[in-house]
Amino acid sequence: MSNERGYSLAELLSAVAVLTLLLAGLLVTFQEGLNVYSFGAGRSEVQQNARVALDRMLRELRTAAQIITASANDVKFTFVDDSGASVTVEYSLGGTNIQRNQTVPAIGGQPATLTGGVAGLTITYYDVSNNTTTTPGDVYSVDIQLTTQPEDTSLPNSTQVVVQGRVRLRNE
Repeated sequence: MSNERGYSLAELLSAVAVLTLLLAGLLVTFQEGLNVYSFGAGRSEVQQNARVALDRMLRELRTAAQIITASANDVKFTFVDDSGASVTVEYSLGGTNIQRNQTVPAIGGQPATLTGGVAGLTITYYDVSNNTTTTPGDVYSVDIQLTTQPEDTSLPNSTQVVVQGRVRLRNE
């Protein structure tokens, strides 16, 4: 038994120190990867919410026959739906939610939330000469700028996304 050798305490402590450094490096790399994934997933969700809301607003505005009210934070307009019925809709910013309220014909459960996490909604109205206007009867086209952010503001690496679109009214 005198030929058996083991590891000395110094060798064992050195091996544990090297292993600890390697594991710490792996942990930092894993944490950074997780942060990058969370940032990308959050940004993707915010962009998707913004695009869906903007597309719906622009699609309905594209068929609008008349703007009833024109302000920087909301728009109320009428349009004719697929069945030929006249519909009156108002989009407005309520807190951090875009609200869609259909008043003619009235639908239960109104106003409905179109999307949440909205940091800003700016609506600009233009007349036929492409000058800004606030007179509802003179509105020829509408520009909507929507700024969204994650609904859960406690998330790290939260980001804002700005989407913008312009539509020319049907103006029957």
